Amino acid sequence: MYIEALNLNIDNIDKYTRDEIKNIYKKIALECHPDKLTNITDEAERNVKIERFKNASIGYKKAIEDFDNYGKLKCNGTDYDFDNLADDYEIYSNFDLNFWKNTYDGIFKDKEIIKNTFIDVASYFFNKGGFKNKNYYNPSTKIIKHSINLPITYYDLCSPNKRKLRILLKNVKEAVYISLCCKNDYPCLTRQYIDDDSVEHEIIINMIIEDDCDVDESKEDDDDIIHYTHNIIGDTSNASNASNASNGNIGKHKIDLNITIDINILDYLIGGTKKIRYVDNTYIDIEIVPFSLEDIIIKNKGLLGGNLNARLNFQNITLQDWGKISEKKRMRLITIFKKMYI
Repeated sequence: MYIEALNLNIDNIDKYTRDEIKNIYKKIALECHPDKLTNITDEAERNVKIERFKNASIGYKKAIEDFDNYGKLKCNGTDYDFDNLADDYEIYSNFDLNFWKNTYDGIFKDKEIIKNTFIDVASYFFNKGGFKNKNYYNPSTKIIKHSINLPITYYDLCSPNKRKLRILLKNVKEAVYISLCCKNDYPCLTRQYIDDDSVEHEIIINMIIEDDCDVDESKEDDDDIIHYTHNIIGDTSNASNASNASNGNIGKHKIDLNITIDINILDYLIGGTKKIRYVDNTYIDIEIVPFSLEDIIIKNKGLLGGNLNARLNFQNITLQDWGKISEKKRMRLITIFKKMYI
C-alpha cells in the first residue's frame, strides 16, 4: 500500500495533490536510492534503505494511477500485489517495432494536434504559478555540508534530557529542527536534510565542552563551588571516531573530571570526609586518608564512563588562623611541635 510506502496520513488521504506525492517520493529517492548509499558501510542499514526505495517506487506508481483514474488518492484502492509488478510491463515485450512506429505516426501526423499539445503544456506551467527553481527540475547531486559548534556543559553530559535546536541554514527558507541528547550523541551528531528545492544538506553538530564550568554559579556560598576541568580519553579530532560516537559508541570518548580539594593540617592529621557538589547538583563524599596527599581516583564517576580525579591541596596555617587562639595555646602547640621535630 502506498500509504505505508510513502508514509502518508490516512486521515487526510484524499487531500494530497499530485505534486505533493511527487515531492514526497523525490525526497525518499534522494535519501534511499542505491547510488546515494555508497558511504554506508552497515549492510543491514543499506538493505533497509534499498527496500524502502523499492516500496516507495511501487507505491508512487500506484498513487499516480489513482490520480489518473480518480483525480485523487483513494484509500480503498491502495492494495497492490508487489510480486506481480513485472506483469505491468510484460505486455510491452510483445510489441514489435512497427507497433511503436504506427503509434508515433498516429500521434504526431496531425500538426494541429502537436501545436495544441505544446500550448496545453505551456499553459499548465503558467497556470501553476510559473517555473520553479532549476534545482526542482534538475536536482544537484552535491551535498552541502554545514559544521556547527554547540557549546555544552558538564551537566548536559549527565542529563538524559534532549535539547531541541532550531537551525537556520544559508539559502534555506525554513528553519531545521534537530533534537539531540548530549549524553548519548557526544561528541558529534550528523543529520541529513533535504530542502524544498530537493537539495541535500549534511548538518554536523560538534559539541564543545565549556572549559572550567562551575557546578552552580548562582550559589551564594563561594566556598561551596567546586571548579572542574576535564581530560578526554580518546581521539575526537577525526571524523570516523566522531561518527562512531554519534552511533552510540561512546566508550572511546570517556571524560575524566578533575577537581582540587583544599585540606588543612587537621584533615591531614586525622582524615575525614569532604562533601562536594557534583556537576548534576547532587552531593558525593570524598574520603580523606590521614597523612596522605595522593590523588584520589573514583572510578566511573567522571562523564561517559570516565573517572573523577581529586587532587588534594594542603593549606598551611595562616597568620589570621594563628591569631585566633590565645598566646598560651600557641606556646603549647609550639612545645608539642618541638617534641615532634626536634
